[in-house]
Amino acid sequence: MKNLDAVIFDFDGVLVDSEPYHQAAINAVLTPLGLELSQEEYEEHYLGFDDRGVFQHRYHVAHRPLDQAGLRALIEGKAVAFAKLIEERGIQPFPGAVELMTALKAAKIPLALCTGATHRDVTVILNKVRALNQFDAVVTTDEVAASKPDPTCYRLALEKLWQAHPQRNIRPQHALAIEDSPWGIEAAKGAGLKVAGLESSYTAPRLHKADFTLPTLAGVTPAALDEQLVER
Repeated sequence: MKNLDAVIFDFDGVLVDSEPYHQAAINAVLTPLGLELSQEEYEEHYLGFDDRGVFQHRYHVAHRPLDQAGLRALIEGKAVAFAKLIEERGIQPFPGAVELMTALKAAKIPLALCTGATHRDVTVILNKVRALNQFDAVVTTDEVAASKPDPTCYRLALEKLWQAHPQRNIRPQHALAIEDSPWGIEAAKGAGLKVAGLESSYTAPRLHKADFTLPTLAGVTPAALDEQLVER
């Protein structure tokens, strides 16, 4: 690869179609409280939040107080519900996800995961879909104080890749993030990365801040991603 120094993947909505599981698990704890989120509300306002942000925002909108103990209880309840759903229904990677990761590894391109999901939720899925566990570095929401669109998570992912590959010159402007939401795109751009917007959760117009968009990961090759960086 002449231009592609690293690829940093988002997780939910990029590698696995897990957003419906997250919404269902969130509603498992919110519905008994009269705070259920409709699919439209979730996709329009909440999809980019981590669990903390979802519950904090939902309570704020509902004008209800939420202390730290209550927040921890909601996050724990959601995690239990999420793991149960994955166990009962199973989950599969998006078409092309494993193949692209495997090809990138074969091309010796460092890979990282940068997700607003918790380490616990990610582990539940990776234990089911072990072929996705090819990362040189992982950043979850547990490691940062603010969720996307804050760029801290991507800066930390770059730092971890530099530590994992000290001999490599991984330049932010030659590292590619693959994101499915406007919030994720903003976070990656804020850290100086190029971004491919994956049209899995939103259509291309909603992903207009990405450097380019991909309708799917199926058939995408490292060479194609490298070529896209040349054109930007």
